[in-house]
Amino acid sequence: AIRDMLSGNASAPVSLTTKWDGAPAIFAGVDPSDGQFFVAKKGVFNKTPKLYKTESEINDELSGDLAVKFKIALKEFSKLGIEGVVQGDFLYTNDDLKTENIDGEPHITFHPNTIVYAVPVDSKLGKQIQGSEIGVVWHTTYRGADFESMSASFGKEIASNLKKSTGVWSVDAIYKDVSGTATMTKAETASVTATLSKAGKKFNSIKRSTFDGITENPDLLERTKKFVNVK
Repeated sequence: AIRDMLSGNASAPVSLTTKWDGAPAIFAGVDPSDGQFFVAKKGVFNKTPKLYKTESEINDELSGDLAVKFKIALKEFSKLGIEGVVQGDFLYTNDDLKTENIDGEPHITFHPNTIVYAVPVDSKLGKQIQGSEIGVVWHTTYRGADFESMSASFGKEIASNLKKSTGVWSVDAIYKDVSGTATMTKAETASVTATLSKAGKKFNSIKRSTFDGITENPDLLERTKKFVNVK
């Protein structure tokens, strides 16, 4: 399906998401009980929701770098016109940004979890990130009359539907379907098809008992997952 999308021949919409490596998780939106804006950790869906609507509430519960991040989020996300509740992951606050030389070119880098992201300093994206106070990747929306009844929708466009603010650089986890606008050539498409065919033949040559021997062995399964992630 990805091959068909990138060659402009997808017969149906292709749904893909990008696994961004942000942390920690954050929720933001409007409390349906009083209409006030809030930010929150995962306690938002507790029996008694734990919400932060003021800096003093953040100071009462959080400390250190986490408190700083949530106070910036409270200030900056309130400008985005969020409807309902959205969930995302922190990518950076301005203090997290560093300048590093990579292959002879200066880059802005941020390291929210295990992956370091790097963007050329002089690029349009690099300038947007440098001019922002906070970066976030959005991936889930919640709608409902109260927190208990809210339903989640994953893989939707969120960032593009919010108000623009120079203080916030945000991105969606969704990878946009580019059918009809992609530029993969016939030769490139044929090459990918040939590779997929080789992989299919290789899989078909392996006995099911071999796969079961991996999936039923926790140690082998863990090793295999690491190998797949590296590749």
